[in-house]
Amino acid sequence: MYRALITVAAVAALVIGGVAPATAAPSSSAPGAPTTVRVTGAGDSATVTWGAPKSGAKVTGWKVTIAPAQQQPGNGVDRLPAKARSDRFGDLTPKTTYKFSVRAIGAKKSGRTILVRYTTPSVVDTTQSLFALDASGNVVRFAEDGSGAGKVVAGNGTGFAADDVGDVFTPSADRTSILFHPADGSATRTLATGLHLTADLRSDVAGNLYWIDSVTGAVQKLPVGSSTATTVLDLTATGSGQRFWTVTPDGKVVAVGGSQISPIVVGTGTAARAITLPGSSGVGYPAAVLADSHGNVYVDIRSPGGAGSWAWYQLKPGATALTRIEPRLAFEYAAANADGFSLLQSAEWCSAPAEYPTSPAGCKVDRTIPDKLVVGSSGKSTVAVSGITAGSRGANTGAASDDGDVFANVDSGPSAGLWRVPASGGAAQQLSSAQYSRLLVI
Repeated sequence: MYRALITVAAVAALVIGGVAPATAAPSSSAPGAPTTVRVTGAGDSATVTWGAPKSGAKVTGWKVTIAPAQQQPGNGVDRLPAKARSDRFGDLTPKTTYKFSVRAIGAKKSGRTILVRYTTPSVVDTTQSLFALDASGNVVRFAEDGSGAGKVVAGNGTGFAADDVGDVFTPSADRTSILFHPADGSATRTLATGLHLTADLRSDVAGNLYWIDSVTGAVQKLPVGSSTATTVLDLTATGSGQRFWTVTPDGKVVAVGGSQISPIVVGTGTAARAITLPGSSGVGYPAAVLADSHGNVYVDIRSPGGAGSWAWYQLKPGATALTRIEPRLAFEYAAANADGFSLLQSAEWCSAPAEYPTSPAGCKVDRTIPDKLVVGSSGKSTVAVSGITAGSRGANTGAASDDGDVFANVDSGPSAGLWRVPASGGAAQQLSSAQYSRLLVI
């Protein structure tokens, strides 16, 4: 989220398992406790800062935790390099007291843990941003509420990721380095080198970065504050063919691949499993995947044969059978946020042969989008929509804000361009008539 500062709180440090760092006498094989540990809050995020120990063994890293850890990547545990002096946590719940701990890690032992507490405001006013890639490869930021024009925040990109304070990350031209474009507009710098990147960078709410290694084919993660990537998900089970993957706001990686008869879903902390479509001898061709932070996976399936239909299904936590989401076949646009899944569908649909140049009748159907379907923890709901018409058939994945606004790029027809559909429905808003890809709200 690209946030305005709401409140700041400096909290006195509490010591767990020992006396204050100024008078502690740590073992020579363990680092001392961090000094001057504080937490400051901004909207629904908090940043913990600390100083180096005054005594003890050499620090080789830091372990920083948050509790409660709901909605946090890595179950609320961050492991940072020795040079780190701060850590940021986002997506905090209003009017909640959080405990943050900081502990120095040494080569042989760990030092004492320092604990600080922070209570979030009862009302958290945050503003997210929409990021998208234009046809020239520029990363453009739009206000989530649709106000103002888009602003170029990074250029010459083939892909990008962003964090919740507005920093942007792009792969270098040779795809061996990650470039960091600060939200404050200061100079671009290199964040990490010696990598095997693809253009498809992803991020979570904390700003950890993810990509599929172009050599090993595994999903890599670059933690915030680190220049060393680690493997977080082996994609071998999904086969050597085309695969699709996503990262949830809380840092869960999900991928789908395999054959049209028996696609495979894998994820961090989740056993690989084949998925089925009840009442069918096969499933179809996976075309896209989305996921929320409740363990639900949403898979887009392209039908076998020439009909040219794409349909979204829900795979509930632990399940192997897909559940159909859609009330009708349609030209459509899908998006997911931490809480669930949203779908924009045209009023009518035609099969692909009707669009062939040799078709005598053509595809003369109503492509206006009359409603938005939402699938969340409380079930399904629908709100009326107006002012937007669907373009071509396909997976057409967009992005959704925390509040439920949906953003979609329409490639053709009377509504060609970038659109925002409010969470409450009503008139859709065109943000731009230009074409954009790789939509991200954070």
